[in-house]
Amino acid sequence: MATAESTGTVVILDGAAGQSRALRDGLSAHWRVAESIAAAGSERYGLVGISDGANAALQHALANPEAVDVLALVSPTAIRPADGDDTAELEARLPDVQCPTLVVFGQEDRSVRPEAAGIYRERIPNCNIAFVYAAGHDIAGERPQALVNLVSDYLERRETFIVQNRSSVINP
Repeated sequence: MATAESTGTVVILDGAAGQSRALRDGLSAHWRVAESIAAAGSERYGLVGISDGANAALQHALANPEAVDVLALVSPTAIRPADGDDTAELEARLPDVQCPTLVVFGQEDRSVRPEAAGIYRERIPNCNIAFVYAAGHDIAGERPQALVNLVSDYLERRETFIVQNRSSVINP
């Protein structure tokens, strides 16, 4: 159940149509899930982006820090180490992300190089990284319940993961 600390509204930005149906359904039990950023109104909201939608969510959080309460990036493709300079500008802006951020990768994702997780974790001030086992790039389709549980937990508690942003120690 959502706590007083969690935001009342969550906006989900899909990378592909229908990718987030299970996530929308799962989160709607505790939060008002808006169909668009405009539908969130003037209140602060949680923002969840999936794949290319994660890139849009990251850019929106950077442009509108007063609006985004918490950010979850699922299978983001914005940072692709060693793929050229096309992501250098966005990568340079990662330290400007002001809200708690969760970045989720499928353990078997071949769309993004493994080093990307370290870049997000090192550069976003309040960033947590999570890997979903037995999932590739389409975590929402391959492990929908795991994704719902992970994102819901982060929206509610912010930092409850095995590896937190302040250390590399595994919690009991």
